[in-house]
Amino acid sequence: MADGYDIHLDQERAEKLEKVAREAGVPTAEYALMILDQALDNDWAYTLAGFAEYDRTGEYVSAEQAMVELRAGVDADLRARGK
Repeated sequence: MADGYDIHLDQERAEKLEKVAREAGVPTAEYALMILDQALDNDWAYTLAGFAEYDRTGEYVSAEQAMVELRAGVDADLRARGK
């Protein structure tokens, strides 16, 4: 069983994380945990359905659109937390 993890971020990722956390008005570590929680709580059935849809149609969501959706999810979580 995991006893916890310390994760090292390279300078570029650390700077990006600090920037978006500052823009959101949330401490960097808290913002990072929210993003990680959101990723871990993601419904994999939804992801697998997306793969099946791509296999069927060849249509996909761009990385830019995925980031827009991720940011919207984080913003909604922040609003729910009153931040």
